[in-house]
Amino acid sequence: MARAVSLVAAALLAALVAATPAGAVIQVHAHRGGSYVDRVPTFPENTMPAFQRAADDGFVLELDVKLTRDRVPLVIHDDTFDRTTNCTGPVSALTAEQVAAQCRADVLGSPGTAGDFPVEPVPDSQVRVPTLAEVLAFARDREVRLNIEIKNQPTDNDFDAAPVPSYPQPVLDAIDAAEIPRSLILVQSFWPPNLDVAEQRGFTTSVLTLVQFNQLGPEGARGRGYEWVSPGDPPDQAYVSRAHAEGLQVVPYTLDLEEDLRRAAAIGVDEVISDDPTFAARVMEAVAPPDPPMPAPPSDEACRRARASRTLPPVQALDPQPGAPRVHAIQFKQDARHVVTYETFRTKIECTIRELVLPHLARDRPDVVALDEDIGLATIATGTRGRVARDIFTSPETSPSCTGSAGAPCGALGALLAVKAAYTKETAAYAARFPGDNPLSSTFVATTDTFARGWMQTFSDMARRYDVYILGSNNQPLFRESTDPAELQVFADPDLPQPPSSVFVATSPDVYNEVFMWGPRDVKRAGPRPLRNVVARNKKVPVTPIEELLNIKNGPRSGPDAIENLEPYELPGTQARISFATSLPAFVYGELPEGADPCADAARFYMRCLDRLGTNLVMQDEANPGEWASYTAKDSPDNGAWQTMSWMTSTWRAVVDPAVRFDYNVTPHLVGNLADLPFDGQTAITQRGLGAGGTGGCHYVGSGRFLPGTDPETFAIGGETLPVRPNAGPKREFLGLVPWVAPDGPRPELEQTADGLSPDGNGPLENDYLETSIVADLPFPPRASRPSCATAPAAAARSTPPAGGRLRLRVSPRTVQAMPSGRSAGWAGALPA
Repeated sequence: MARAVSLVAAALLAALVAATPAGAVIQVHAHRGGSYVDRVPTFPENTMPAFQRAADDGFVLELDVKLTRDRVPLVIHDDTFDRTTNCTGPVSALTAEQVAAQCRADVLGSPGTAGDFPVEPVPDSQVRVPTLAEVLAFARDREVRLNIEIKNQPTDNDFDAAPVPSYPQPVLDAIDAAEIPRSLILVQSFWPPNLDVAEQRGFTTSVLTLVQFNQLGPEGARGRGYEWVSPGDPPDQAYVSRAHAEGLQVVPYTLDLEEDLRRAAAIGVDEVISDDPTFAARVMEAVAPPDPPMPAPPSDEACRRARASRTLPPVQALDPQPGAPRVHAIQFKQDARHVVTYETFRTKIECTIRELVLPHLARDRPDVVALDEDIGLATIATGTRGRVARDIFTSPETSPSCTGSAGAPCGALGALLAVKAAYTKETAAYAARFPGDNPLSSTFVATTDTFARGWMQTFSDMARRYDVYILGSNNQPLFRESTDPAELQVFADPDLPQPPSSVFVATSPDVYNEVFMWGPRDVKRAGPRPLRNVVARNKKVPVTPIEELLNIKNGPRSGPDAIENLEPYELPGTQARISFATSLPAFVYGELPEGADPCADAARFYMRCLDRLGTNLVMQDEANPGEWASYTAKDSPDNGAWQTMSWMTSTWRAVVDPAVRFDYNVTPHLVGNLADLPFDGQTAITQRGLGAGGTGGCHYVGSGRFLPGTDPETFAIGGETLPVRPNAGPKREFLGLVPWVAPDGPRPELEQTADGLSPDGNGPLENDYLETSIVADLPFPPRASRPSCATAPAAAARSTPPAGGRLRLRVSPRTVQAMPSGRSAGWAGALPA
């Protein structure tokens, strides 16, 4: 097998170029749409032709908004029509209908550019002055970012000088009416009261300053709660570093000359605004620091050392139909030895792909490698700063937080606090930027550079190198890539052999459990390196009680941002429409009132919203923090149910519930102990209608039959009270199911094995979980006649009873408690992970 894998890898690497992405490329905003292309006046400013070209080239659309006489937001820079159209007089003198009928753009280029570029008249122009609603509709359909300037300012004839001006309201109303995600909108203005109104309505804002007032920008913006500053012309290095130290991002305007663009890049601005975005982008790409070469693939010997002690070849459910994506659902075994350095983690991930994926690639169809929830979590312990945390991961009793404690996950929390203590410099910098940050979630903020440089860059590189799609998730904040020298000093990893050319910096204290899916090629021309080939992402909503304890934020639950968060990704070359349901959301259907829109509250009706949006393939990335073969707590909503029967209300329900229309559910499970948290499960893929009318089937361990008097009749899951009995017994809808470490059998025996696997198993079985995968073709529409229940022989467990009497540290979402060894209740069962 090792030789076969080696030959396959060699053949692939000979055929594929190990692409090295460009360095940190600064994003360009097309000023007034970008009326110039390589210095040639090509479009009238602030018009749809300019915006269409800018969107095609991946630029942010910068535009200006004035109000007509009937207070319709119009995309035009001046307070009069004279400079850029065939009309004359104040914009506020005409109604929107009159503008549409009479006014046309009559000049190519932008008179008065910073570079004094030429302009050309357009005598017979048919290009209209667009309304903001038109531009918003276009941007929504193209999913392009917008930088919208509200032109209510003292120099204009229609200035609204009220302390709380009404002028911004029609502009902000138009944005809301367009149902465009707030994540795509930046509102800017020279007049702070405009931004105050926008901030009160939840928009991200940027204050513009004239050159002579630039130095007032950072502190003034921070004091009023803005997120960006936009100084005139490139500021100096001290300005940029001051702004960053205040937690702000910097986007100077209007940079048209090469020397200005190069200077802006050298001092580490975040983005730039230019009349000639094509030229500006070329300069930014030329001056971007190069990435180090993608590391060479690991040797066969390195892969042998990285392999889990208990492994099986992939379970195969092949059906190579044209256009059917091939999914590789990885049951990944986490281990502290794999996060000692960036290299050890990369080795483990790449060896997993080489051994479980490469020999089974579809080649002529998309391959999707599905890894689990929290795949990046253990990498928080990377390097010398993570050494104490790694020790706690393997021996949780060494955590000071566990001394005399009767609760868990005190070891996991102790590891987080050890990491926080090791990131003193980073923690202090973020505390100054984001006062009042949570002491637990701030650890995930402090380690932003480690996460982006480690697990995220690894996944990004693997998608490129092996021409696959690959997904996984982690708890972390949003971030940017910075070349600001001051930030390099604060956030650079001290373990790197030489200072890096850039660092990854959190832009907010908010931490999300977010899943990312990377594709084989870049889909963005700028932005942080690990994100440029991300094709889809999803913030978990709702989060679990333990995540609430860690102050992990819910993703958006309503409005356009919720739709954007849940909307399926259309996998090229297939009919697959992929959405993500990271553990708990996959259980959340809710009791939907008749006629209600399930997407009005994704936290209550998550799966029904996915269905409404047209999802046909659910990726349920999983990290179940608890013993798999166990009963849930008696006082939990599950009423003490056998945990694997609870799990049927996600993986299995997705393809049998007639209220939704998902064709497939893919559930890759994380396994392996992390401090005092056991992670376990059985990776599965289910299919709607599989084996219809047939007999047979398969089931999770211990769920072969309902036990009256032992199993509760109902449990409460995902906002519903559901019967337990239908979840027991063989199910034909399992397309593939990974065996557990022991064959199915009486529940007491299974519990004993689960106890032996757990962090306090005290025997040879401790942490000896199974690593393997399922390889399955998923044609659309699904074929009901294909074989069901592809599996493999159970990995015979070296079942040694755990030592008795040791204090077992468990936590319930409702209570923290200690239980004597051997008791069959597990803390994780109150709610799925």
